[in-house]
Amino acid sequence: MITLKTALLVALAAFAPAGTFVSPAHAESVVTTGAPARSGEAPPLSAYIGKHPTEPVRGVTFFQHPVVRAAIVASGADRDIQKAIVFDDNVVGVVTETRGRLLLHGYDPAGAGVTNWAILIIPDGSKAAVCYSTGVVGYEKGADWYFEGDLAFTLYTPCPAEEGDMETLSNWPVGPVPG
Repeated sequence: MITLKTALLVALAAFAPAGTFVSPAHAESVVTTGAPARSGEAPPLSAYIGKHPTEPVRGVTFFQHPVVRAAIVASGADRDIQKAIVFDDNVVGVVTETRGRLLLHGYDPAGAGVTNWAILIIPDGSKAAVCYSTGVVGYEKGADWYFEGDLAFTLYTPCPAEEGDMETLSNWPVGPVPG
């Protein structure tokens, strides 16, 4: 299982300027404080509620936030899914708060929303899950939920887009896996 700290190191290193060293202490600081250790430029994740994920807060968009990047990596979703989530041409909503978690939903417009995804993250960044679906077909194909480095479960509904879609998940990933 990949830890949030390890994922953060990978994410920070991948997006750092060429030749920049990202130390484990820097990653630990981001994991525990939710902000980069260097200059504290990234705001708390709660600052993004009601904002489009490409709208910067203190110069940092939701997708650029090191805690969000690390959470996507730590979820265990494969690299192609991670790239699909941050794809510039996605249609995305605003970051919302639901039951103590932040929710962001998006989809690929080329498939008219059939391929859709969601990020569900605790405001302090300590727990996060990624949902990804390429369509729902009965009980054969559904929305896969990735959490703590593995595929946690599959639901046979699209990824959640709003509060009403969250009933099946209860308070997960804060609480137990649904079902």
